[in-house]
Amino acid sequence: MTVFDSAAHQFTESTDRAIASNSYLRGRLVLDLLSSVARAGGSVLDYGCGPGRLAHLLAKNGCRVRGVDTSAAMIERAVQLDRAGLDLRFELIQGASDVDEPQAYDAILCSSVIEYAADPDEMLEIFNRVLRRPGALIISFANKASLWRRSWEKAPDANPMFTPDHQTWNWAGFKQLLTKHGFRATSAPRFFESPYDALPFGSVFRRMALVGSIGIVAAETARDATP
Repeated sequence: MTVFDSAAHQFTESTDRAIASNSYLRGRLVLDLLSSVARAGGSVLDYGCGPGRLAHLLAKNGCRVRGVDTSAAMIERAVQLDRAGLDLRFELIQGASDVDEPQAYDAILCSSVIEYAADPDEMLEIFNRVLRRPGALIISFANKASLWRRSWEKAPDANPMFTPDHQTWNWAGFKQLLTKHGFRATSAPRFFESPYDALPFGSVFRRMALVGSIGIVAAETARDATP
């Protein structure tokens, strides 16, 4: 059993509470970034979809969504969602090679996944191949500059998704990684998952790398590139 299988119940419940209280910041950031770079009604791959809440949100906003994950426990919760009237499907996969279909998607969402990947370079290479031209990538990264992240990493029991081998980047390093694999950042990163998220002026802190433990950014493939 992986850390994701073990955390599936707790992660799903906490996400559902945020949705019910209209405080699901991750969802709002994803929708905002996707609308800025992808055409409405496009085909979206949610890679590492977890319990499917982001995929469900994208489908409710008119996207055609395929959600995939390597955790059986996460997919088990995803398929329980009400998908009536939505173009939304979920699938258990073994890894990124299972989605390697050239130019199959208009956009990819990869939320809190790449930091756990054994080979982030391979993952981004595959993402570049499976996107149409131009293609949009909404991707988050574990923010190395975050003081909040440094504090909770000293107490791993406070976060069930913490693993000692996960990778972190500052924005300059992550931007360099995206560029290496044919992506151009089209937004500045927005930083979240800190105690300041719920404050009325929390949006101010989303521009500050020293605060949020996660950064999320929009990028696109080069229009004249071939996968």
